[in-house]
Amino acid sequence: MVNKKNIIIDMGGTRLKIGFFDGLRLMETKIISACSQEAFVHTIHKIDAEITNFCRSFHIGTIDGIGLSIPGIVDTKTNRVISINKKYSDSVTFDLNQWSANTWNTILITENDSRAALMGEWKVGAGKGIDNLVMITLGTGIGGATLIEGKLLHGKHFQAGCLGGHFCIDFQGEQCNCGNKGCAETKGSLWALPILAKENGWPDDTIDFEQLFNAMRAGKPEAVSIVRTCIEAWSACTVNLIHAYDPERVIVGGGVMKSADVILPRMENLINRYAWTPWGKVDLKAAEFGDTAALYGMNYLLHEKIIV
Repeated sequence: MVNKKNIIIDMGGTRLKIGFFDGLRLMETKIISACSQEAFVHTIHKIDAEITNFCRSFHIGTIDGIGLSIPGIVDTKTNRVISINKKYSDSVTFDLNQWSANTWNTILITENDSRAALMGEWKVGAGKGIDNLVMITLGTGIGGATLIEGKLLHGKHFQAGCLGGHFCIDFQGEQCNCGNKGCAETKGSLWALPILAKENGWPDDTIDFEQLFNAMRAGKPEAVSIVRTCIEAWSACTVNLIHAYDPERVIVGGGVMKSADVILPRMENLINRYAWTPWGKVDLKAAEFGDTAALYGMNYLLHEKIIV
């Protein structure tokens, strides 16, 4: 691989991860707070400042490309944000191509963040050597991405394979923030935890997954009940993904996977019981690269664009 000097940005809801790549090597990563509830131009200004710092630190005058991983539905052909939920809301009207060309005189690629993470895991992580993969990411919501025969699945409107958290697992269930009823997110996402906590008698006003799993390990019955609900929701969602996309392996990622020792065996048991796979059992594996998977994935995609 030609040693292109690339800047890769992974836009999270609370943090921006920015990496400088020299060829395949991730030379340095910077994590800064996001401005996801403010005007998108503020986020761009933060990114500009960090790119300038990287250029100074590594004594480079120009960069070969920028890769931008975005937590929304993205038109990867035109680099336009089509839809994004409750963060970076005005990014849908921001001209990213003009920014990269006028400010940095370089090419730009964009991709949904879950697809970027899947690409990273495929190239260097838990999916290496396997060309039919599904990735499900557990956290604030439930993200997803699909690789079929070594190609990322996008669909006509760029939303194929990345809305796994909105597979319906209970058509009579609670209203989801997407407008549908009974989505997997209503029983297994960070935003739904306060609702689950109230239903199960959780004693505190606040709750996150770290608190939940710590309490579960301590044997707190309300925590045990909530964890069981979440794992059943994640498993039902994964069964839907398996039926839809026929993967050889499912990669499970997200911050929740700090408790992979609890989550994976229970998910595997439920998935093996309920997934209709007459050819055998789908392999279930935890993501290996965590916070940097999307950076590696975008760097590979950018390299493919540059050498075409």
